[in-house]
Amino acid sequence: MSKIVFLSDLHLSPTHGFFWENFRIGCEAANAAGAEAVIVNGDLCINGPDSDAEMDFAARALSRLRGEVLALPGNHDVGDEPPGQDAKQLIDGARLARWNDAFGSDRFTLDIGAWRLLGVNAQLFGSGLPEEAEQTAWLAQQLAGAQGRPVALVLHKPLFIESADEAEATASSLNPAPRAALLPLLRAGGVRMVISGHLHSSRDRVVEGIRHLWLPALAFLGSASHGGTPAVGAVTVDFAGPEAVVADLPLPGAVPHDLAALKGHGRYKFLRDMPECPPGMERSVLGDAAA
Repeated sequence: MSKIVFLSDLHLSPTHGFFWENFRIGCEAANAAGAEAVIVNGDLCINGPDSDAEMDFAARALSRLRGEVLALPGNHDVGDEPPGQDAKQLIDGARLARWNDAFGSDRFTLDIGAWRLLGVNAQLFGSGLPEEAEQTAWLAQQLAGAQGRPVALVLHKPLFIESADEAEATASSLNPAPRAALLPLLRAGGVRMVISGHLHSSRDRVVEGIRHLWLPALAFLGSASHGGTPAVGAVTVDFAGPEAVVADLPLPGAVPHDLAALKGHGRYKFLRDMPECPPGMERSVLGDAAA
């Protein structure tokens, strides 16, 4: 079996349940897909950098998924790399430790079909933390061990929006300096595909020989300003052959939420600022995950 389900940008919370029903629908579809594993590509939480309760809720929620589940952190889980979207929520050792306590690791290696998949913590690139150098050394080692397999790099943020020479520091993608350091390693290591979330938009294109796949979000629509197609959804990717085959995973009943409307068109800056609206999380929400 060589098919993987990708879910991204769940934005779960025990106090703000806007997207719980979309997550429930996504779980049902993923469990019925007959995939080898499910990769959850960041932003599991709304306020994960500062909330033990949110991290615990997200970890328990993922237990609804059957089979192997591999989760990577996003900026709403461990905080951003500098300069970040919110200067009060930059990645640090304590926030990274909270994630690792809940999920075991912030990276993975998965050999499946013809491919090697390498999952990394996007927020470490440019963070200056000791874990950044550790991750880069680990990545180089895993690339060297691919033994001729095409490699797909999986991370929360895209490497860039339009081109690798973008000079502006931005919270939308990796920043210029860490990207410039990373790209030669990826090219030398046989990376053929980069799979990212974060922008809540779909796009699939080849840039300088590497295929860049943007994942839709489970939670809410992104902005069209980045060049992708704003989308709520999920995908499967089959890695059986030398060319990965991407297909939409149908999510009947999922709601394409409008973030601006949810936040009152400027009334609230962040979702975490909004009044609590729990998803009725006792037994009825977490079900067997709470047992």
